[in-house]
Amino acid sequence: MFIRVFAIIVFLISLPVYVSAAESPSSMQVEPIYPANQVPATKGYFDVDVKPGEQVTLYVRVKNTDKNPITVRIEKANAYTNPTGGIFYESEIDSDDTLLLEDAVRMTDFIEAEGSITIPAGESFEVPIRVTVPESDGETLLGGILLTQVAEPKDEKIKETGKDEAKFIVNTETRYAIAIKLNFPTKSVPNFSLGKAGFISDTAKVFIEMTNDAHLIQGEIEGSYSVLDNEGAKIFKGIMNPFNMAPKSKIRFPFAWDQETLEDSTYTLVVNGHAGEKEFSTEENFTISNKEVQEYAEKTNPNAELKQGIPTWVWIVGAIVFGIIMFFVGRRKKPSTE
Repeated sequence: MFIRVFAIIVFLISLPVYVSAAESPSSMQVEPIYPANQVPATKGYFDVDVKPGEQVTLYVRVKNTDKNPITVRIEKANAYTNPTGGIFYESEIDSDDTLLLEDAVRMTDFIEAEGSITIPAGESFEVPIRVTVPESDGETLLGGILLTQVAEPKDEKIKETGKDEAKFIVNTETRYAIAIKLNFPTKSVPNFSLGKAGFISDTAKVFIEMTNDAHLIQGEIEGSYSVLDNEGAKIFKGIMNPFNMAPKSKIRFPFAWDQETLEDSTYTLVVNGHAGEKEFSTEENFTISNKEVQEYAEKTNPNAELKQGIPTWVWIVGAIVFGIIMFFVGRRKKPSTE
C-alpha cells in the first residue's frame, strides 16, 4: 500500500541580513622538526621508530607571521577512523559511528604538551612534545597533537548598517593537526572484519560495521555494495573508494539510501571488496521499521513518497471491529423461539 506523506512547509520571510566575516588569514605557520629516528621518506608528520618504555621528545616549530602576538592552544589527540573512511585526530570522540577498541591505543595517555603559548610578533617557538612509549607487542601506535590559533575577541559589536541590514563580526580559529606515528620493532597480523548491517533513520543511511582489530593502520580498503529487497531484487548499488582505518578502531560505514521510496521491510546488504590483500564478502539482513520510516520522513525528507506496509496494530483493530460487527449481525438473524 502506498502512502503519500504531505508536510506543511512554513516559509519564514525575514528581513535580509548581510553577514561579513572579519578577514582572518592564518598568521601561524607550523612545521615538524624531524628527529634522528624519523623514517626518512616521510614528510609532513612524525613517523618515528621506537622501543617500548623509552622517552621521546619531539618538537614542532610554530611561527607567528603577524605584527601582533598570537596565542596558540595545544591539545593531545587520539587517532580515529572517519565513518566515511580515512583517519582524523581528536582529543575525544563519543559516537556510535566511530570508536576505539581498547585504551591501549589512546595516544592522549602517553603524550605531554603545554596547554597554550603566546608567540610575539614575527617570532617562532619550538613546542616540545614528550612521548612515553608504552609497552606494546603491536606494530603501530597512532595519535597526534592539535595546534589552534586562538581567535582574538573583536571589540566591534553587531552594528546596524541600514533599515534591513546588519553587519556581524565573525571570529574564526585556525587549526592544524600533526600526526605522531610510533613504529614498534614487532609486526602485527592484519585483522579486518565486517559486522552487522543496519539503518540510521536520522540520515537515511544503511551501514555495515567495519573493524580493524590489529595494532596497525589497515590500508587499501575498497569494494562495492548493493541493497536487495525482501524478494532478492537489487534496488540500488554503489562503490567504496579506497581508504585507511586507524589501529584498533571500529566504524559504521554508511551508504546513502539511493531510492525515491522507503518501505518498512527486511532488506539485504551485500558487500564485496578487499582490505589490503585480504578479500571480504558478506550478505547481512537488516530491517526498516514503520517508526524509522516516519522518522526519515519527518527529519530527512518530509516531501518524500513513502511506501509502507499496513502496521500490525491496524490489522488487530480491524479484526476486533469485524468480529463485533459479525456478532451483532448474527444475533439479528437468529430466529425467535416463541
